[in-house]
Amino acid sequence: MFESGLEDNVFRRRLMKEVAPGVPVHFSFYSPSVKVQVMYPAEHLPGANGRYIGDAVTIEFVPEDASAVERVREYVWHWENHNAFTAVRKINHLRRGVCPTSVQGMLELVRGVDRRAASKVAEAADAEELLALVDEGDIKTLGRLPGMGEKRARAVVEFYENERSERRFLYAANRNDRFRGQPVVTELDLGRDLEDQVWDHAGRARRLGDPDPLGPNEPPGHTTVRNANLLHPLPMTPSLMSRGVYYQEQIEHFADTLRRVLVEGERLAGVEALRIQRGKIFHTTKMPGVGMKTRARVLASGLLDTEYTYENLVVIPGITEAQALTIAEAARAARTEVRVV
Repeated sequence: MFESGLEDNVFRRRLMKEVAPGVPVHFSFYSPSVKVQVMYPAEHLPGANGRYIGDAVTIEFVPEDASAVERVREYVWHWENHNAFTAVRKINHLRRGVCPTSVQGMLELVRGVDRRAASKVAEAADAEELLALVDEGDIKTLGRLPGMGEKRARAVVEFYENERSERRFLYAANRNDRFRGQPVVTELDLGRDLEDQVWDHAGRARRLGDPDPLGPNEPPGHTTVRNANLLHPLPMTPSLMSRGVYYQEQIEHFADTLRRVLVEGERLAGVEALRIQRGKIFHTTKMPGVGMKTRARVLASGLLDTEYTYENLVVIPGITEAQALTIAEAARAARTEVRVV
């Protein structure tokens, strides 16, 4: 696209500054085939919580700490240098340094309203005036503001109507849904049994995946909870993620967490509380001689992370003694690891 010059380097440095602990950042690739190529290392970047978000080309990271930030920056820099046509081109829904309650902050959250349009509106109206127009749904007056127009005005009004809505959805997408069909969306009825609704959603979501040769009913990859905008996962809500089958205890745990967060209003903190973890050792530890097929066999066995012992692993069909020993030792080391803060 461009030679490595001043413009490219300035763009890359800006990307590096955007990455910060706890702040979601979205990286979009032009090519779905390249996204498939880079998906596995992105999902398993330690501490970065990488995941595919279901539009065929976007990966989201939420770095946990400074170390994870540096890993994400290194990842971005590598792909920027590798091929400009598959490079990162979108990051965050809101520029860092912009107050989310200001005019610019309120508008930049809306898909289709860019920085230039938001800054023009900010020169003509203050936050209270903008909120009044949005609350009234006055699209005509809002569209007359500099930089807006009717199309953007409709998008802003719709966005904030959805934000105020109490409707909640389960959203499942395949890692390559351009070829596997549209995402599966289930609107939750918070007054009914959530576990039944999650089971129904998981059953329909399985059509997005191919049958797993190592275990039946391969799911699409992940299910997140979203509001009526459907574009962004809700903050502090769980994500059901797996490349193996949906196990019964996963559905029960996921439904229980939904009840606590969406019905009882509990706020969760930390990745351990947000996501259902199975086979976490494969995400965080390099194990020589243990590849994707071995990982899939272990996940299909139904063992919990605490049950990764040599005796349990060696009886799994297709797992060698050396592989069982390697996984068991890594799991034991992870359980006994002492972290220094």
